[in-house]
Amino acid sequence: MTSTFTMPVRRQRSPALALLSQAARGTLAIATVGISGVWLFGTPVSAQTIPADNQTVAAPTETVSEALTGDIVVNGRRQQSALAEEHDAVGVIDVVTTGDVAIHSQTGIADLAKTLPGISVSRDQGRNQSATGEAQYVSIRGFDTSYNAYTLDGLRLPQVAGSSRAISLNLFSPFAVGAIAVDKTPGANKDTDAIAGIVDLRTPTAFDFSTDFTRARVLAQGAQLALDRKQKGFGGAVGIDAARRFGSDRQFGVYVAGYYEERANAAESTAVQNDYKTTNFNVGTARANGDALSADGVQWNFYNNEIKRYGATGSLDFHSDPVELFARVNYATYLNTNTMNQTGLRNELTRGQTNANPVRTLGNGSTTQAYNAAGIYTPLGINPASYFRTEDVEQELFSAQLGGKAHWNGVTASLEGSYADGRFDQPQRIEAAFRGVAYNGAASNTGLASEGVTVDLSDPRSPRPVLSSGASAYVGSLDRPTQLYVQQGYDYLSEVKKTVKGSLGWDGTGFLASVAVGGLYEDSDRDGRSLSPDVTRYRFLTPLQSGTEQGPTINQYLGYVLKDFLDYYPARGIKVLDRSQLDSQVSKYVNLATVAPQVINQGVLKANEKRKAVYGTATLKLGALEVVPGLRYEDNSFDARYFSTNANGVGGSFVKAGRNYDHLDPSVLAAWKPDDRFVVRGAVRSSYARPGFDQIAGPTRRSDADSNGVITVTRPNPDLKPVEAWSYDAGVEYYGGVGRYLQVALYSKDLKNILVPTGTRSLSETVGSVVTIQPANGRGGSAKGIEASGRFTIGDMVGSRFLGNFGVGGNITYQNTEAEYQISATDIRRSSLPQAPDLIYNAEVFYADGQFRTNLSYNYTGRFLATVQDSQPDIYVQPVGELNFGLAFAATDNLEIGVAARNLLDQHTYWATVGKSERYISNDRNGGYMNTGRVFQFSLTMKM
Repeated sequence: MTSTFTMPVRRQRSPALALLSQAARGTLAIATVGISGVWLFGTPVSAQTIPADNQTVAAPTETVSEALTGDIVVNGRRQQSALAEEHDAVGVIDVVTTGDVAIHSQTGIADLAKTLPGISVSRDQGRNQSATGEAQYVSIRGFDTSYNAYTLDGLRLPQVAGSSRAISLNLFSPFAVGAIAVDKTPGANKDTDAIAGIVDLRTPTAFDFSTDFTRARVLAQGAQLALDRKQKGFGGAVGIDAARRFGSDRQFGVYVAGYYEERANAAESTAVQNDYKTTNFNVGTARANGDALSADGVQWNFYNNEIKRYGATGSLDFHSDPVELFARVNYATYLNTNTMNQTGLRNELTRGQTNANPVRTLGNGSTTQAYNAAGIYTPLGINPASYFRTEDVEQELFSAQLGGKAHWNGVTASLEGSYADGRFDQPQRIEAAFRGVAYNGAASNTGLASEGVTVDLSDPRSPRPVLSSGASAYVGSLDRPTQLYVQQGYDYLSEVKKTVKGSLGWDGTGFLASVAVGGLYEDSDRDGRSLSPDVTRYRFLTPLQSGTEQGPTINQYLGYVLKDFLDYYPARGIKVLDRSQLDSQVSKYVNLATVAPQVINQGVLKANEKRKAVYGTATLKLGALEVVPGLRYEDNSFDARYFSTNANGVGGSFVKAGRNYDHLDPSVLAAWKPDDRFVVRGAVRSSYARPGFDQIAGPTRRSDADSNGVITVTRPNPDLKPVEAWSYDAGVEYYGGVGRYLQVALYSKDLKNILVPTGTRSLSETVGSVVTIQPANGRGGSAKGIEASGRFTIGDMVGSRFLGNFGVGGNITYQNTEAEYQISATDIRRSSLPQAPDLIYNAEVFYADGQFRTNLSYNYTGRFLATVQDSQPDIYVQPVGELNFGLAFAATDNLEIGVAARNLLDQHTYWATVGKSERYISNDRNGGYMNTGRVFQFSLTMKM
């Protein structure tokens, strides 16, 4: 099948997104008028009163300041209403409120979510998102993101993060999201394609607050690492929100918010260049010799990020006894201008240089000269290299929801619908490489080689080359080599999701307390386009390749040469290149219009996915015992059209793929509440997880040939089965009054049809010199864990009012996971579940009185399996911790001043290793060792 396709107008927004982009800025302007003393509807704040004949509901007696901070004072970051929701639920629910920027320096939702029990975070390492210093994805109990469902006010959002069904939460701001609720035991009335649970973001409403208010929150930040390296490191944000309730019974409520944030930061990392080699010749694979490996090359990376985040949200509600109506609108944009400057030392010889090592034949028939006469890994040739890449990201989301409930004689009917339009765009992925003649140790730098890159791994965080003085002088000069190439590509993915759901329920007073039935219909249209930068490559003239023009050296670029780097300055310095010169170079040499339509077509994806569900639940009450049995049926279907490359990696055609699969999931949730203090919970439920969309449909991706001439072709598998699971939960909770509670839970999950993590090998077939990788269902897995959380405020246990305002809090999750999966037709592996850390905990000491609030908190996430490899040891991410501090001072009734600091101990942000131990730092593709430094914040919160 052939198809013609014109160059995509990739960054074209839908009318809704374009309109909302302007509306977001407008909301800020309108709300700013409110700050000066005029409310949205034209009534001065100071003049707002309820007419005497309409005062059927008493106005709140609290001041605005007391209303907005009162719950925080007695319960830290978790409002009393959030804790009450956890207590009253039948299942296991954890809730955190997000708007307290005074003592939290995190301006990303994911970083706030990780304070909840059992929540871990992750990032898209392939797009340099770890370098932003903020988390991107959240996962319940560390399960892979595909095992979680992500919703906004209970309805699913477009999944445009690229490689999974996760939602990139760096799109959202605490200025516009009121709370994050994590349901770890969702019943039949909620989505069951959520093995780990559901993460729900909640839009604030006027009914969430006990009084009307207008509030402005302004903050300024400084990123220490960026400033220390003489890079952009300052930032700031402003958020304005307001809530009003009105009507004769205050039955109407409106809430609006707008925010704008800009910040800059830097990051630096180090890693080895390539996969590890066995130290001794012909002893088997690197995986089989995990205690005797040698590094192949070394590299250092420096990242700059300039982030913008802005948006607006609004809610309109009507509450009365017979009818409840609501409307929600959210718009959010996230922009990251990301550049990476890399320098490295590669083990390779170039033209005119001879390898002194003997030619040896490997077990697979190929040859190598990387081992000396004694059979010890001794690569020859030191090629100094530099590399520049951009990973700009644009994310945009618009969502609108309408719904309502009607109550009549114990019968409740509800209906709601939503429209959501999201896009993920990398409009300009620029790459530039600088490589030339290698250093071989000879006086003329030709002939027989005598030197190579030996890497000292004695410091597991800092691989260091061992070089002679001649090699150091050669590789240290930024006047060599000249530029090798420049190229540009793009990635684009959008999804429009439309959802309708409804329910009909009856409430009784006896043993059968309620019965409900409901259903859902969800329709998603996906549009994707991608172009690999390799196909646009412009080659400069170098001693190693022909070309029409010679490219510049690193020193001929404008920019700044770093003076410091981690704990060791690289043997070859890093220059932060002036990006504008690279942009101009791309405009001059790279013309996307010349790319053949057949090549453009290879990155096209058109797809539609539908999900339908029906369910029934009942609530049974016997004294203090409440039991909720339920049954849910979900039917899924998808149709896709994409380009599929032939098995030999050459040629191909457009194909259509489609599949239907359904799932029936029973569940039973129970809670026993003998009094207001104790709750005992239990749950048994069936669930499933849909494969990531790129695993079942999408363009085939073909790699360049490696040093041995092997090409890797990665293609989707539309026949993948969903992962299936049975989950068992039990817990006990104690609530001891204001600021005191303890929650303990046990859980177990049995999994079937698990998948190897997205982007890794699961079933491979070699055809000549081409390796075809296609995901396949594996075998089974399991998880067993214990989770505890609590908070204790000293309160009236001591006579001192000062001491009584101190408290401690925290949570801990410890689990053991197992997985069995298929790497190849003959290779069955057993390991822990990918992405699931064995230990997660938070600990906090806090103080709160009427004027001061402060906390010191520490978050820890243990080691976890990140990527499954075939002949190499698996990739693990080592433990990471973060110590944060916040202090807020109420200068007046309407002004609060805050200072906060993140990562006080300057711990690493990411550390990936080859194998479980810290011994072997990973190669660059898997992240290596990265640091983003400390962040300091000053804020003002003005309440009226």
